[in-house]
Amino acid sequence: MLKIVHTGDIHLDSPFSGLDERRAAIRKAELRGVFSSLMTYVRTESVDVLLITGDFFDRGFVTRETLSIITREFSRVPGCRIVISPGNHDPYTPDSVYAHVKFPPNVFLFREPTMTRFEFPEINCDVYGYAFTGETLTASPVSKTEENGRIRLLCAHADLDAPASTYAPVTSAQIAEAGFDYAALGHVHNPPELSEKNGCVFGYCGCLEGRGFDETGVKGAISVEIGDDGKKTVRRLPLSKRRYETDTVSVTGAASQLEIRERIRERIRERKYTENTLLRVTLKGELPPTLTVSPDIVADGIDEVFALEVRDATSPALNTDYLDTDPTVRGAFYRELKPRLADPDPAVRATALRALRYGLTAMAGENIAD
Repeated sequence: MLKIVHTGDIHLDSPFSGLDERRAAIRKAELRGVFSSLMTYVRTESVDVLLITGDFFDRGFVTRETLSIITREFSRVPGCRIVISPGNHDPYTPDSVYAHVKFPPNVFLFREPTMTRFEFPEINCDVYGYAFTGETLTASPVSKTEENGRIRLLCAHADLDAPASTYAPVTSAQIAEAGFDYAALGHVHNPPELSEKNGCVFGYCGCLEGRGFDETGVKGAISVEIGDDGKKTVRRLPLSKRRYETDTVSVTGAASQLEIRERIRERIRERKYTENTLLRVTLKGELPPTLTVSPDIVADGIDEVFALEVRDATSPALNTDYLDTDPTVRGAFYRELKPRLADPDPAVRATALRALRYGLTAMAGENIAD
């Protein structure tokens, strides 16, 4: 039986720029830790081949600490063949980390933008692949493979079935016709289900650890076992330390920012979000026109999750018929803003709503929190 682990889009040394400095430093360390956990799995399960399908690094610069961790972990699995296909974030170039770091002898690196292969006859396996050598790769490098009785794998960074893409636009038909048994792809961080055509299972592993609210849910890698009879067993390995999640909370009728905060807490308890969750909450509904929402103030003190981002998408609960005919300065103020409140541009509408809320709050003699 051939044991394979498929990972990619790890983006080591990612800056986690959406977080404050303290949390970003924690997440950088956790990302390295999840990579080490993956390598522990490779070692304890006696994995034969580890496929890293591009964007192993977030950019060309890699810290000395990260390189030390990588070389140590790779050295601890001398019996595993580690195959890397550089992607658009970490292309193979003369000044790249790939060209200057001496990896252990069990590491095999694609260096050309055309498809080549590494042969491993001792485990009855060939691994095909290619490298990005710049930020783009406008043509598909995938072609027909040699039928020699060995298991054929693809390790590639590619944009599947996206013909206009500049990130290796490989098609499902090309993969199905090439003769692979398993095609490991990288580039898509939120992977769809794996596909199967002509006996080839193929698809994306997704990222190892989410890095933003566009990468929600549990992340990880893929385990593949190919038996001597050709039977394939494929399963996803949940490995991420934390997960990003997005949610909406109705705050209609809330009378204060404290009440809004409690409604968010109710949602956290209801959905069982934990300290391992990075949560973005969007507030929906209608609020009194004199209640100004400050997302930072609302989020302050909610420590049930690792990080909380609050977005205000509420609108003021207004008696617009009354304001339309109100002869006072309140009515005049509303009528002045009315065209902007109906503007097709959501940014214009949001600014107008905020101005209306601030103005009505001030006219009511209330403090404006921002």
